[in-house]
Amino acid sequence: MKTDGARSPARSRMVQSAGVLVRERGVHGVGLREIVAHSGGPRGSLQRWFPGGKAQLVTEALDEAGAELSVAVDSKLIEARTLADAIDAVVAPWRQLLVDGEFTMGCPIAATVVDASGDDQLREKARTLLAEWHQSVRDMLIRFGNDRATADDHASVLLAAIEGAVILARAQQSTEALDTVQRFFATSFAQAQDARAAPNKRQPSPAHGKTRAARGNPPG
Repeated sequence: MKTDGARSPARSRMVQSAGVLVRERGVHGVGLREIVAHSGGPRGSLQRWFPGGKAQLVTEALDEAGAELSVAVDSKLIEARTLADAIDAVVAPWRQLLVDGEFTMGCPIAATVVDASGDDQLREKARTLLAEWHQSVRDMLIRFGNDRATADDHASVLLAAIEGAVILARAQQSTEALDTVQRFFATSFAQAQDARAAPNKRQPSPAHGKTRAARGNPPG
């Protein structure tokens, strides 16, 4: 059961502010006082609501960011009809984040990995969230026709490309890198699907082959 503090709007705002500031500045680039000031919450409640300190606050912010990403992707996947649509569903939330934040915000998980390599709690949280994201993308690729044997590799490459594109987008103040990643994977995966389907289309069925043989060898 959640306590009253856990349900407090002021506490929720602190978690949200932690997520925003970590996206903008990284874990080391923001302090607890800045998070409290950004949220407009009472500083005196920080210790009571987050006895684990900054690590607890950032961990909860990462969980919230992961949940928001899942909701955004899932809402678009409902309408997806092709693999290209599905890839758009995965990429679109990042494009929206970049544009809405005027290219000041990136991936909080990546920021945590870079800044908190010495913090076991944060490193494990980042690892878990990335694994969940990878599994989600892998399942999506399989659902839309990706070969199971290559889905793990394709999911890894797609996620790595998205993370790199988000960094480039922030530096360039443009979504061009992310748009390029989306086009590349949509085209590459479609071509791979066509290549797998082509042999099946060219291969004559056994019944068809028997018919041709019968026609070539009429009874004497």
